[in-house]
Amino acid sequence: MKHAILIFLLFVAIPATVRASDLESSVAPGVIDIDATYNGTSLAIEGRVPEGSQVVLRVVGATQNVALKQKGKAFSLLWMNMNTLHFANVPSVCLIDASAPLQTLGAAGGSLGLDGLAGKIAIDPSDADRSMLLPEFLRLKSQEGLYQENAGGVKLGQAKDGMQAFSARIKIPSRLSPGSYTVETYAVKDGAIKAQASQVVEARLTSAPAFLADLAFNHAAWYGVLASVIAILGGLGIGLVFQSKGAH
Repeated sequence: MKHAILIFLLFVAIPATVRASDLESSVAPGVIDIDATYNGTSLAIEGRVPEGSQVVLRVVGATQNVALKQKGKAFSLLWMNMNTLHFANVPSVCLIDASAPLQTLGAAGGSLGLDGLAGKIAIDPSDADRSMLLPEFLRLKSQEGLYQENAGGVKLGQAKDGMQAFSARIKIPSRLSPGSYTVETYAVKDGAIKAQASQVVEARLTSAPAFLADLAFNHAAWYGVLASVIAILGGLGIGLVFQSKGAH
């Protein structure tokens, strides 16, 4: 049992590494622990690409469907919720950084940025105004910290034996949900992707959040009891505070 635990801890501590014929990339840590004090973290990514290439890094979450209410004026007077819009093929997270501005990387840069991501998102109803809705949707996700597009955070190092070193640190938002996230590395040259690799990083709940999630999903009755006890204690605490202030 002790040996199994030791092997597991070593596996978690070792950065995830991918080596292809034209690209090397490693990511650390390989596991993100979301505990009660979690307020965001960062991933250290480094490796080598063919000499003369620019590097684009993306951290992408699993795709999902998102439903949002569209607001509009009823009878040209009152603002209220109108239609329900359904966005499909939406990554939960999309964090992008590069060694050069994406608009300078030709067609490959455009496809790897948020604009390229928007082109893959489907909207229902099909007659919805994509030109207006997609920029607003991307802006909402950016304000939440879940979508980011930056340039200059990937640093290129010295070239050796036809390969160029690179390194970067990508900030991971505090609103991260448990699940699997793909770290994608692209080598771009002459407007085209010359090499690419991907690694999976796991985000998991630990300590108090993991305990509460287990109660909520697997022990609903006990979760309800605990929530009631906390509410009662909270109410008693507030009552005591206001009572003590009233006494003065």
